[in-house]
Amino acid sequence: MTANGRLWRRGLAVAGFCSLVVGGFAICSSWSGDLKASGLEKLHERRANKHGQCAEDGAEYIDDFEGTWYWLRSPEQEKRVVMSLYTRYCIRCHGVDGRGIWDIPDVPDFTNARWQATRSDGQLARAILEGRGAVMPPWRGVLTLEEAWAMARYIRTLVPGTEMSKPDTSKPDAGKPDAGKPDAGKPDVRKPKT
Repeated sequence: MTANGRLWRRGLAVAGFCSLVVGGFAICSSWSGDLKASGLEKLHERRANKHGQCAEDGAEYIDDFEGTWYWLRSPEQEKRVVMSLYTRYCIRCHGVDGRGIWDIPDVPDFTNARWQATRSDGQLARAILEGRGAVMPPWRGVLTLEEAWAMARYIRTLVPGTEMSKPDTSKPDAGKPDAGKPDAGKPDVRKPKT
């Protein structure tokens, strides 16, 4: 091959390389145009802004878009779900009120305030997940960690006196200060102390 042929090949190689570089820049510039058109440019500006606010509208934004999203239930829904779990897995041994079934040995009485005071929520959740000896089966794999903690919090409500009392909806008469009491209007007939 002659020197003229080699020169010709090198020229074609350089021209091909230059066309690839120019084509790459053209593609990148069209992508940035699409970025501006799609509104993602504002997102990138907000992420680049150090103050946590968008420069144009002053609105706050959350910088962390990654992670796991959990959908939360309302407290009433959560209580219903935990009560259904208790009914499904615990009621046959611990009973409806948490006192335990009389013919099963070593079943704790959840209504005993002394028993409740000697155990933390973490200990209850661990006992739920790992089981207790040969009598209580482990619920790991059946209940999640969050459900076990919710069950431990539910067990705390089985102590008598911890439930919420109903609000008093009766309205006493405004003119009489003791109108809501059953002894209102009766004279005080207590005997003096001697």
